[in-house]
Amino acid sequence: MKALIKRERSAEAFEAWLAGCSQPLLISSPPYTGKTTFVKQIATESECAAAHYCSRAEPASIDTASVLRNLATQLVRRFPNLVLPYLSSVTLLADISTSIDHYLALPLASLPLPPKPLFIVIDNALSDIYDVIFKLHSSLPSWLKLVITTRTLPSDEYLAHFSSFHEFSLSGEGEELRQFAHSRLPQCCEDDVMKASMGSWFYVDQVARALDYGILQPDQLPIGTEQLLQLLCSSPALPARLSLYLMLIKAARRPPSHSDLLSVGQIIINDVLPSIQKDLEDLSPILACSDPVILSGSWVDFEGDLSPYHSAWADHYKVKKRKSPQDLVELAYHLAHSNTPMESSVLILHSLGASRLCLSCPVFDELTTTLLERVGCTVERADEQEDFVFLCSLGDLKRITELLAADSSSPPSPSSISLGFLAAASRGHVRVCEQILDRRPETIHSSSSQSDSQWNALRAAACGDHLGVLEMLIQRGVPVDECGNGGRTALRAAAWAGHREIVACLLKAKGDVEKRDSEGRTALMAAAFMENHEIVEDLLRSGADVNCVDSSGATALHLVLSNGCKSERHRLTLNTLLNFKANSNLSDSHGRACIHLAAYHGDECIETIARYADQIDLQDSDGRTPLMLAASQGQMDSVQMLVSRGADIDAIDEQGRTALMLGAIHGHLAIVDLLLSMGADEGHKDNDGATALHYAVRHKCVELTRALATTSTVSTCDSQGNTPLIVAAEYPNVEVISVLLHCGSSPSAQSLHGLSALRVAALAGHVKIVRMLSERVSDCDQRDVEGTPLLHSLLISSQLSMASTLLSLGASPLSRDVHGRTAAHIVCSRDDVAAARMLLRTTREAGLFEERDDGGRSPLLTAVWAGHYSIASFLLEVANVDPNAVDKQGASSLSVAVQLGHRELVHLLLRLGADPSIRDKAGRTAHDVARITGKENIRVMLKSATGSADSSGFGSMPASPLEMNRSAPLLHRRNSFVLMSAAPF
Repeated sequence: MKALIKRERSAEAFEAWLAGCSQPLLISSPPYTGKTTFVKQIATESECAAAHYCSRAEPASIDTASVLRNLATQLVRRFPNLVLPYLSSVTLLADISTSIDHYLALPLASLPLPPKPLFIVIDNALSDIYDVIFKLHSSLPSWLKLVITTRTLPSDEYLAHFSSFHEFSLSGEGEELRQFAHSRLPQCCEDDVMKASMGSWFYVDQVARALDYGILQPDQLPIGTEQLLQLLCSSPALPARLSLYLMLIKAARRPPSHSDLLSVGQIIINDVLPSIQKDLEDLSPILACSDPVILSGSWVDFEGDLSPYHSAWADHYKVKKRKSPQDLVELAYHLAHSNTPMESSVLILHSLGASRLCLSCPVFDELTTTLLERVGCTVERADEQEDFVFLCSLGDLKRITELLAADSSSPPSPSSISLGFLAAASRGHVRVCEQILDRRPETIHSSSSQSDSQWNALRAAACGDHLGVLEMLIQRGVPVDECGNGGRTALRAAAWAGHREIVACLLKAKGDVEKRDSEGRTALMAAAFMENHEIVEDLLRSGADVNCVDSSGATALHLVLSNGCKSERHRLTLNTLLNFKANSNLSDSHGRACIHLAAYHGDECIETIARYADQIDLQDSDGRTPLMLAASQGQMDSVQMLVSRGADIDAIDEQGRTALMLGAIHGHLAIVDLLLSMGADEGHKDNDGATALHYAVRHKCVELTRALATTSTVSTCDSQGNTPLIVAAEYPNVEVISVLLHCGSSPSAQSLHGLSALRVAALAGHVKIVRMLSERVSDCDQRDVEGTPLLHSLLISSQLSMASTLLSLGASPLSRDVHGRTAAHIVCSRDDVAAARMLLRTTREAGLFEERDDGGRSPLLTAVWAGHYSIASFLLEVANVDPNAVDKQGASSLSVAVQLGHRELVHLLLRLGADPSIRDKAGRTAHDVARITGKENIRVMLKSATGSADSSGFGSMPASPLEMNRSAPLLHRRNSFVLMSAAPF
């Protein structure tokens, strides 16, 4: 679903939950009300540690093992020091409770407390994974909150499963749906859309796509999703075999590729390839994705017997060349769900070699697994195999010893032993580690090459604070500075995690305090960032360089100031670094010294940093001073302190902006008030010619606008000629507009591009602002610099609702552009029947559709020149226009249609009264045009219609608007193309 808005109200409710509620969150709403769209929005927030999306169309997405692995992968990416054991899928499926404890809960519990709460989100939670959800709820650390979304549940099911969750109903925010409707369907009346959609975001999106493909008209909205789908199913624009394709897509175990669907379509339809290809192309209006083929929204709810379609998919896999083991399993799945008898299915699979398959766990579902077992395929059940890595994580020394014994009947593989060794080290199982090394001594050198090559047993033990394992490994000769691809040593891991005793052990073992990781960071930097002040001091006393820099030029002091924390540990860490002569004046790769970072984050120690700073107005590589950075982030205490120390409040950065402007840009009213009270220049212009007021008006805060609005600033234009009022009109803040008007801003002012506040507000769809401004201007036509009336611009952009509003406020449908075209000409040039209906319904101009442009062309002639049958039919049959009107060359609509060779238009015009005997100024009739242009079939139509022969006219054809336009001035030629979607007129 295409999303063009941010759900602000829902986001505010979510942020309130995250900040102040200890319960997990259940976001519920009826089907297709934008839950997934909202999840994708909150998943971009910095607090989101992981997001998983469930879908019936993707069976793997609701498989327990896949859900947990996906979350784990994202968590490891978020927390580089998180050590997760590589548990098998069988383990994750067999014992959800214990496996989640060892796979996620215990590793996460070992991490330091983050500075703010984080969350993981599971979208569209289905009953298949309820056990996973409830175990996560009870196992996750308190700082990692759980969010799930689901369709609205019956009250008994809710009480049974989710009574401990805080519930938020997403469908309660109707204004957000209205905004979505406005963004996707500007050509429709919002009230009509809201009524017809019945709360469905899918409905709005599908109607918009149907309009884009010309399947629906904006003024003919079906009521509800069911009626919409019925209408689309009967549309000639979609394949006649639509239901067949829907069932084929549903029968596929997962979204099929375009080529696979093409292949299986040929099998079941028995048609030529180009025909199937054309059908698949015609499916575009209802697809969320064309490759792989994914149905959009409610289309997935299409019901029917799938067994014949499973047979078609089975045939596809049977004839597929070079079958992989996965193909054989897919074949088994479709045979198991088709009407093919079990005996026949077994013979088919056996003939293709499926009996040689060995599966490590059941596949897909019980029907498929049972069929494969009947064929003779080996399927290992959960109770028939052991997960060596899981045993190591549990610390089951007895069973591990048995499996490692020389006479073991099922010894673990070398990779399992290496991963198990790593798991045992991360859990602190000293005896298990010793047993593995005693039986497989080579494991001590292989562990770091497994997994993601980031981890080894020494680092895992150090990160988990397992001193016994660490000492044992060092005694057995593991290099103390051993590291993987990321260059992170055990010392760096312990310093980051805050394990002082581990750090001491590693330092005693001669760990390198200056060893750098792939980002150029040392153990000291890691400890400083995490505010482990005691370890910072230990490392410094062991010779760590307090002023060494990483690959971005940052020192340990930069890093502690960049974490944004405000705590006693933070103060102690910073003071420790300063006591050891940390240089606060060193600049990083962005030209920022420590005073910049302290100001930006509002650090409580900024006064201490300021005492060490060489320059209070030091500029970074963007020319920004500490005061500017503090103002941009709304850090009031930092701003006050810097100003008290003499910071220049009118200093400018590389973009010509001051601290006042940066405060306004980010909407910080208190900062703006403070700087104004200290004499900041509110009239200063940046490199774009904008003042602080130009930026302030983009925010909802009326007081911010009021603070900066003066009789001078409200009239100031930027380099594009925009006044603050013109800028504000793009945003839906009615009170801000009112303040600017009250302060004397001119509603009639235009930018260098001819944009007025009214034009901007109308094109942005802000009805209330348009109504307010229309009362203060004398001309609602609002032409731009190219002479295009506002009404024309709205019609060109398909904003029919706003166009109707503008007409009701006094705009004239007879307003003309530089070519003399009226609104009627515009809608006819675009084949926009819905817009024509709107004009006919709302205007009182009786002859609107008979008006002529500068070339003498009526709207009908405009439509015919563009080859638009639909609008021509509307004009003749509904608007009752004269079919025999001619232009300045004397050419009639019939003559033009004949010249273009448009048989359907010729037939329409003849049927509704067009006279083929009308002569143009060169004496040519429609018969002559047909003869000269070689349109013999149309000439026969004309002769049949009139029973007369042609005249003897000679010469060239009537000039098209494009040919006439070639001699026009350059600006006029350009304008004609701006408005056209088909042939210019």
